[in-house]
Amino acid sequence: MPFFSVVIPVYNKVATLAASLSSLFQQTFRDFEVIAVDDGSTDGSYELLEQHARKGRLRLLQRDEPGPGGQAARNLGAEEAKASWLVFFDAEDILLFDHLSRFAEAIARHPDIELFVNAFQKMEGHQRQPRTESIPTGVLARREALEAFSYCDFINMNGVCIRRGRFLALGGFPAGRYRHGGDVYFWLKALCALEAIHYDDTVTSLWLIESNGTGGGKNGLDRVHPSVDLLAEFAGRLSWYESHYLQAAVNRKVLCWAVKKKRLGKPVRADLASLTLVGMRPRQWLQVLMLLMPQPCFERMRGWWKS
Repeated sequence: MPFFSVVIPVYNKVATLAASLSSLFQQTFRDFEVIAVDDGSTDGSYELLEQHARKGRLRLLQRDEPGPGGQAARNLGAEEAKASWLVFFDAEDILLFDHLSRFAEAIARHPDIELFVNAFQKMEGHQRQPRTESIPTGVLARREALEAFSYCDFINMNGVCIRRGRFLALGGFPAGRYRHGGDVYFWLKALCALEAIHYDDTVTSLWLIESNGTGGGKNGLDRVHPSVDLLAEFAGRLSWYESHYLQAAVNRKVLCWAVKKKRLGKPVRADLASLTLVGMRPRQWLQVLMLLMPQPCFERMRGWWKS
């Protein structure tokens, strides 16, 4: 039985798939299986995966039609996995050589932890973007993990290892429930459900933002951010501080999404109504004022905000 099951959803990624798989096959830790789930690719991705499957490098599963965000494909891969630990990897990104080995070492040191997170770094073109998060390596209690998420997205799909049993118990990714944002919803849900996680500040994966964007297409922004639903799901189940940081994290994601919607000319009234006053920070009130402005004023203020 392999130590890790690496699950890769694939939909029309032939331009980047070979390089991504190469980075996975070059891992120094070798005790893993690869489960590729093709979501109905039409660009040659499936044929490339078939070549690797015939060589015994991966198990290939196929779905008839693509699902939003690859959530259903990841769930299928998790259900079919043989290992006790799941690692997810997107077919347009890159893993550094020690990605799996650092997970394995951390699991050996902390066998009671069920969620491990390695740092990631965004890449644009051939340049790594500066990292803004500053979280120390080690075990983070639920309150500390939620506080960290209230300030930054320190969890990326490529940088997470979760015990398969826990993933399934949490219901997997919310396939069919949200068009976009389901991954954030799930990881934030996991932070609420687990007593502690482990974070490693060493960068072991690269997120190529020009390949997959920065979250959410135009059609995926019709509702408020999915993380809002967690406020009701975990009402009364968290301590005051944990609840406060969850609200702050949800507010941050709601406002980030609302800015994207405003830029597209979409209404943001529902987004603003979903904000919780307890979790608001001074800088976020400025964002609210900006979002209430007419479109031309909003664009001018956004330019000032970014500068």
